[in-house]
This record gives sequence, C-alpha cells and structure tokens, in this order.
Amino acid sequence: MRLYDNSRTVSNEQEILIAFQKRSLLSYQQHHCIRDIQYAEQQRANFDYFPLDHAKKTLIFLHGGYWQWCDKSDFAFIAAEVLAKDMQCVLLEYDLAPHSRLGEMVVQVKAALDFLQQQAWITNQVLLVGHSAGAHLAAMALDHPLITEAALLSGIYDLAPIQNTHLNAALSLSENEIMKFSPISVLDRFKNTYRIYCGKQELDELKLQSRHYFEQRRSIDQDLVSFTELKNIHHYNILDAYFSQILE
Repeated sequence: MRLYDNSRTVSNEQEILIAFQKRSLLSYQQHHCIRDIQYAEQQRANFDYFPLDHAKKTLIFLHGGYWQWCDKSDFAFIAAEVLAKDMQCVLLEYDLAPHSRLGEMVVQVKAALDFLQQQAWITNQVLLVGHSAGAHLAAMALDHPLITEAALLSGIYDLAPIQNTHLNAALSLSENEIMKFSPISVLDRFKNTYRIYCGKQELDELKLQSRHYFEQRRSIDQDLVSFTELKNIHHYNILDAYFSQILE
C-alpha cells in the first residue's frame, strides 16, 4: 500500500507538476534572480536568490519530493507572490536520496542557514517555509538563530511510518535515523512563532502527522505554535493557498 502516495488525492498530479514547472520558468523570466549560489561544496548545495530593494523580510523556501525527487527550480513560481508582499525570496536546494542520507540533508540545510546568516543582504526578519519533505527539514531547523518565524506545509514529522512504505527503498532509514531526525522526537523549546498547515483533502496519514506534531509541540510551546487545516485544499494547491492568501 502506498500510504504516502500523494497522487492518490488528485486526478491530475502530472498536469499539476508540469504547470508548476511552466509557471516557474515564467517567474525566472519575469523577475531578477541570481541562480545557483553555492553554500557548500556538494553539487546541489546551492540556492536561487530573488533580491528585492528595501525588502522587509526574507523568505526561505524548502521544497518537497519525499527527500528524493524535485528541484528548487520546480517551485520558483512562488517568488512572484513573495516579492509582491515586499519580501525577498530564497529557494534552497539540498542533496537527495539515495545519493545522500537523510541526516546529511538535515546538516546541509543548517549549513545553508549558516551561510545565509553571513550575507550582507539578509534581513532581520527571516521566514522559513517548508513543504512536504521540506517541512520536515524546516522543522529540524527551527532552532537556528537566523530564523524568526516558520510555516510548515503538509509536512512529515514522524519518520517511523515511512520505514514501511515504498519511500524507504531510497531512504533506507535506520532506527537511529528515525529517532534522531524525526521532528516529533525533538523536545526542545523554540523561541519564535511557527505555524503548521495541512489541507483537508490531503492523505489521512499526512493530516495525522500534522495533528500529532502540533499536539506534541503545543505541550512544549503553547504560545508559539498553531495548527490550521485548510478547507478545499490538497497537497499541491496548498502552495498557492499559502502564498496567495495566508502569507503576510
């Protein structure tokens, strides 16, 4: 059973993904972007930067793809909404499985944030947004001093169920990795606001992941964490819903 197969929730997943790519190409054409800035030595350790004069905030986006698919360039379409809200935009890339272990991705994202923290153009306010597997990686970086707020969209916060799915063929998760790199296992208090979102039309497994993570975090950070389940939203259109209707 493909319990974490998001294609089961829509009838046209491939069309949606192709549309993302077409819209992203248009975004690169219409907006100034400095592409593939290296933050570490690995080939995929880079980011795309959409600068904005006098930006009030920097938004850093981590894409999904179950840690083994997709590219930051597939999601450049979000930049238009980000720029329109007086924010500069960073699309962060990272290595994928099976080439890299999940723990290496977690370390890589934190290295990217370290690098960004040293840039003269970074703003005081930094919003980290992750989608799907990107939300998992974002959740593992909530304690980074660069981050002042975060939004986690359709994320995975407990890796244990992944071990028994088709996704583990590439990930090969060990018991130690599951414990160490599951956000739900992190019991530290955080200092800044973070918001958890999922769509009502998402897989039951993903909705449960978000609810369980929220309940666990509410017992630790009651005043900092919130959870919203969005009506008429699935795993893919949550991106447009968030960036066009919620982001501020």
